[in-house]
Amino acid sequence: MKENSFNSRRRDFIKKSTLAMATIPFLNFNVKPNSVKSNQICIFSKHLHWLDFMGVGEFTKQLGYDGVDLTVRKGGHVPPEKVEELLPKAVEEIKSAGVDVPMMATNINDAADPLTEKVLKTASECGIRYYRMAYYRYDPKLEIVENLDIFRKKAEKLSEMNAKYNIHGAYQNHAGNYVGASIWDLWYLLKGLDPKFIGSQFDPRHAIVEGGLSWPVDMKLIKNFISCTVMKDFVWEKQGKWVVKNVPLGEGMVDFEQFFSLYKKIGLSGPLSLHIEYPMFPGPEEQFTLNEKNEMAAKILKKELTFIKQQFAKAGLARG
Repeated sequence: MKENSFNSRRRDFIKKSTLAMATIPFLNFNVKPNSVKSNQICIFSKHLHWLDFMGVGEFTKQLGYDGVDLTVRKGGHVPPEKVEELLPKAVEEIKSAGVDVPMMATNINDAADPLTEKVLKTASECGIRYYRMAYYRYDPKLEIVENLDIFRKKAEKLSEMNAKYNIHGAYQNHAGNYVGASIWDLWYLLKGLDPKFIGSQFDPRHAIVEGGLSWPVDMKLIKNFISCTVMKDFVWEKQGKWVVKNVPLGEGMVDFEQFFSLYKKIGLSGPLSLHIEYPMFPGPEEQFTLNEKNEMAAKILKKELTFIKQQFAKAGLARG
């Protein structure tokens, strides 16, 4: 009787296990580490540096943004050497206001740096799923490919550490003498690596400064690596020589309708970070009170958010 009971339980166990195993092919084990809400519009906290954590969260919520792109770097809201103490506090206080912290900007570009693992571990535990990497710069004493091979090894090690902590490192394409300015060197750096853990924070402003009319080709080239994006605009202005002048969204050379059309076509949905690179105040910041700075910043940030929402509507993109 005992043996029959045992065999019966054993048959039930095998049957249930077989049914459970049969569902495995239908489960998605390729879940990205950045499993957050789609198309969250975030404020780069660099532009709110006069506010504390709670103030950043409340201000962001009042303006109607979805989240904060938090500076976790030297001179930022959270200094990296204090990340274990301050980042959990920052995320908790910002989220208590009703907004998210899906991303952060860091000084990280080397897994061997003693602060890197501490920052990534803490950020992952806090629910942050994306971080912007620090830039690589070319050594003029070396050939371009020699430089890229060195940086690629760093990127590989960093990708491995990102996988360990289930977080994505995103390299911003920045105009100038940076690796990634031309996009093709960024593709060389990233090709063959796992886009779940390392990729690009695509910046159409910088892509157009460097790529002119060819930027859609650049964007398509690294589409599988784009995890998040940056919102800003510019014009070329004659000041003796031609220089880049940053302007509000929609007032410059970035074709946002074309950008968001391509954004939708290639299936992007990560967070967007608004950067204000033009002056926010009509004079030195220190001459204004806290309330004055809040009022002036709010006016600008509301206008920029309205523009982004309009572009979302035109492209048929949803948030959330």
